[in-house]
Amino acid sequence: MTTTTFFIIFIPILSILLLSVNLLLAPHNPGIWLRKSNIRDNLPNSGEPLKLLIPSHIWKYMSGWTNYSGMVISQKIYESIMDNRGSKSAILNDIVVKEQRVDGSRCGNKLPHLRCTLVGFERNYQVKILSNLIYYTSLFSQHKAKKVNTFQVRNYSNLPSTLNLNPWYISGFTDGEGCFILTIIKDKKYKLGWRIVCRFVISLHKKDLHILNGFKHFFGVGIVSFMGENAVQYRVESLEGLAIIINHFDKYPLITKKQADYTIFKLAHSLIKNKSHLTNKGILELVALKAVINRGLSKDLIVAFPDIIPALRPEVLLPKVVDPFWLVGFTDAEGCFSVVIFKSLTSKLGEAIKLSFILTQSARDKDLMSSMIEYLGCGFITSVDSGTIDFKVAKFSSIRDIIIPFFEKYPLQSSKNINFVSFCKVARLVDNKAHLTEKGLDQIRIIKNKTNTD
Repeated sequence: MTTTTFFIIFIPILSILLLSVNLLLAPHNPGIWLRKSNIRDNLPNSGEPLKLLIPSHIWKYMSGWTNYSGMVISQKIYESIMDNRGSKSAILNDIVVKEQRVDGSRCGNKLPHLRCTLVGFERNYQVKILSNLIYYTSLFSQHKAKKVNTFQVRNYSNLPSTLNLNPWYISGFTDGEGCFILTIIKDKKYKLGWRIVCRFVISLHKKDLHILNGFKHFFGVGIVSFMGENAVQYRVESLEGLAIIINHFDKYPLITKKQADYTIFKLAHSLIKNKSHLTNKGILELVALKAVINRGLSKDLIVAFPDIIPALRPEVLLPKVVDPFWLVGFTDAEGCFSVVIFKSLTSKLGEAIKLSFILTQSARDKDLMSSMIEYLGCGFITSVDSGTIDFKVAKFSSIRDIIIPFFEKYPLQSSKNINFVSFCKVARLVDNKAHLTEKGLDQIRIIKNKTNTD
């Protein structure tokens, strides 16, 4: 074989072999992305959740790879809708991107660069999940110009995933928003014809989803789910989960009249745990408890048990605030930081400012509302025609010297903190007499209007 013939045959074969090796080992090969590089240092956030990861290419336009990894070029957090939730999916220009964990490393010595893999990346996510999908019509235009829209965008890779709530905060918030439910409904699937369930529930607006996630993190049981478009709910109904809930409220007791509901709920849980609800005697005991909790007996229960004698509703001890975190939780549930601009004949500008801190509760908790005066050393109570009672602090010096310092020391955890921050801004303007000028009054009006629209 001549030298010319050798090169004509050998060089094409060598080229094909080198091309094959290149295809197998090139950086765009997903198989390589799962292996360790020779020079690799873990990033500080390796393995931590990134809220939204945007690939540099659209998967359906890529040839050769049906599940192209897609180098991440941007990491965005949409705070107004993510709210530290669990796993989500987003649709971006026909790409479905699920919340991922990044497997990242720094590669190279002379020119370090980031290599990362979207662990479990799914190019067409179809599995049903508890959280709703988030739809965007377009994040970037064809020219890659950013659209801010109405969402807050931050270029951070991580946010605190969970609130660490104080035990007394949990009790205070529950005194305001929690509900201990005993349900007894007809169900032919059960031998005696009745399905009986105990349930601990807190329902809030979706803007306070992080509070419910904080409850779930604190107790380690239950589920958080959307209830319609704007409501979210934390719910515990397993016997084991409810035992954890009960253990907490035995240690950190409720102090509103809701404590009586809790005591009845605890008795019902004990009966169900001991399987008494599977006997006629046990059902009668549970129906008697149901008669004095929540809204009492349903029409079906009244017809089925016409001679039932309601259980005695337990007495509640004289309420007393025992911990500042209880008050923070209760304020997050029932409090209000009010800024009112009203017509005034005594003001040069014809308008005046009134700031108030208000806690609202059922009239049955009048003793508790009265105890707030002693605990905070300010305020007064007023009765409302709707059957509620208000604890109110309206004296400016008390707001400036007592209320604001208290909540600065023990911060609110819910979205109500936004109102509090605005409330403080207005208080500073009033303290500096700015509200007596046209400019200052306009500033207060802007702060007030912005707070109402947030």
